[in-house]
Amino acid sequence: MDDQDEFLAAVRAVLHQAGFDESAVGAEGVHMIRHARGVMVGWMPEDLGMLPSRRRGARRTRSSERIALPGLRHAFGLALAAAFRAAGFIVETRGDEWLLVLHPTHKPSP
Repeated sequence: MDDQDEFLAAVRAVLHQAGFDESAVGAEGVHMIRHARGVMVGWMPEDLGMLPSRRRGARRTRSSERIALPGLRHAFGLALAAAFRAAGFIVETRGDEWLLVLHPTHKPSP
């Protein structure tokens, strides 16, 4: 096992301790992607399917359209970032959907 495999396993262990398991490729849930500097961790929410309409009694379907859940994504990101930092990792945010987890010995770019 090389250093990157060991680091990936350590990131996966922190995820598991925080109550999350990595989802299968193409499935909804937590995803990890190897990155040149570390590991990218992100979450794709489940499709909420039927949503109540603003009109009484009417329902609309959103099977093909992703529902934006910025508050939930933000809370997820904060919780995971806290778990990774508590484990000694360096965490950088990458947009609204991804965290870049770096080894604690990683030297920041100038």
